Amino acid sequence: MQIIKDLTEEDLYEMRKSLEWKEISLSQLKKGLQNTEYKVSIFENNNIVACGRIVSDYSCKGVLSDVLVKKEFQGKGYGKMVLKTLFEMVESNLKDNEKFQIEATPTSGNRNFYVKCGMKYRPERMDGTYMWIEKK
Repeated sequence: MQIIKDLTEEDLYEMRKSLEWKEISLSQLKKGLQNTEYKVSIFENNNIVACGRIVSDYSCKGVLSDVLVKKEFQGKGYGKMVLKTLFEMVESNLKDNEKFQIEATPTSGNRNFYVKCGMKYRPERMDGTYMWIEKK
C-alpha cells in the first residue's frame, strides 16, 4: 500500500467512474483539484483504490469531497486511512490555538462511517442539501 498526498484528475476520474458517480470532464476535475487544499490517494500494486480531498477557504473551513473507495476495497479500512491522512494534513498546517472546521455531506448510508472517523452528527443543529446544474 502506498499513500500519496496528491490526486490527479485521471485518478479521480477513474475512481468516480468505478463507483458509477456522475461523470465530470477531466478539465473540470483538473481545475477542481487545482483549487483543492488537501488531497490524498491510496494505491495497491500501482492502482488507485481510494482517494479524498478537502476543498477549503485556505484558512478555517473546508468540505470533504470525493471520499471514494473502490467497491472491492470497501470495509477494509481504506476510507478511514483517507480521512485520517486528510485530518493529519489539516492539523499539521495549523498554528497554536488555531481551528479548522471540516464539513461533509455523506452519500446515502455513509453517515455512520464519518461519525466512526470522529466527525459529529447533530440533526437538531444542521442538515445538508445539494443540486446539480447542467448546461446542455
